[in-house]
Amino acid sequence: MWKKLALMILILALISVFTIPSAEAGSKDVLKALALGGLFAFAALPPPVVIAPVPEHHYYPPRQEYVPGHWEMTREWVPGAWERVWIPSYYDRWGHRVPGHYEDRQAPGYYQERKVWIEGYYRPY
Repeated sequence: MWKKLALMILILALISVFTIPSAEAGSKDVLKALALGGLFAFAALPPPVVIAPVPEHHYYPPRQEYVPGHWEMTREWVPGAWERVWIPSYYDRWGHRVPGHYEDRQAPGYYQERKVWIEGYYRPY
């Protein structure tokens, strides 16, 4: 905006330098005509058109490799479970009879191997 205004003032000043001495000494119509002509000249300029060059190479998507699906063996931890066990009556080491009863016991945890299907996918080179 400021560049356009400065350029317009510069052009009007240069035109007025060359045209005013040839005009009559009291004529203000020449200056008005020059000012209006300069405004119309700058207002009528179309905006600049930018033309981008066409690239000479074509776009190719990145190459990809397909990895097929497959089975894998995994180890999973299975936590121990509590179970209620019946203990029949018995005699303890002092000879006293202990009546039958239930006891809660915990079975230990263990690892279990399992097959898992891994889906196929594409990966870039």
